[in-house]
Amino acid sequence: MIILRKQIGSLIYFWTIYRDGRTVQVFFGVNEPWMLDEDIDEKTEERFTFRFQARRRVKELIAEKQADGYQQEITPEPVPSQEEQLTFHKRATWFAYVLFGVGLIPLVTPWTLSPYVMVILAVPFLIMSTSGKMLPLWVKAMCFISYFLINISHRQAPDIKYLDAGLLLVTGVFLWSYMTVKRKRVES
Repeated sequence: MIILRKQIGSLIYFWTIYRDGRTVQVFFGVNEPWMLDEDIDEKTEERFTFRFQARRRVKELIAEKQADGYQQEITPEPVPSQEEQLTFHKRATWFAYVLFGVGLIPLVTPWTLSPYVMVILAVPFLIMSTSGKMLPLWVKAMCFISYFLINISHRQAPDIKYLDAGLLLVTGVFLWSYMTVKRKRVES
């Protein structure tokens, strides 16, 4: 949410711009509307096909309003609640256990995993690397590198028997250790 303000006399005019996915909502108002003779209230909502179009539109709106003399109010990023953090921690830890288990199957048993199973398990790495808001950049980078290597090994080196399993195992152990250390830090 972005708030732009402009003071004229004793009145403060403000624009609030809110982007939710592919939707951009813009609200206009005055801090004391009773001082004006007319109602000044404007709401618009625009929907776009892609998220990048909505982000671009928000940047355009901010530039237009700043050209009109509005100042952007700095708002802090919302902090996830403790319940959201706990839910994320449980899911990430569970995912680490799944990766560890699936990585051990080809190493312990005579069975091999289908390359399609490996690619399907690599997709959450891509999701975690792009949208994991509670993960630091270096963990996102590790997840992306794992996704990339599993995808390449599936296509380029299918004859290397334990490569995918090793990548899943190492990433599972890495993610589990990171989540364990993070939980201990939060508890103390």
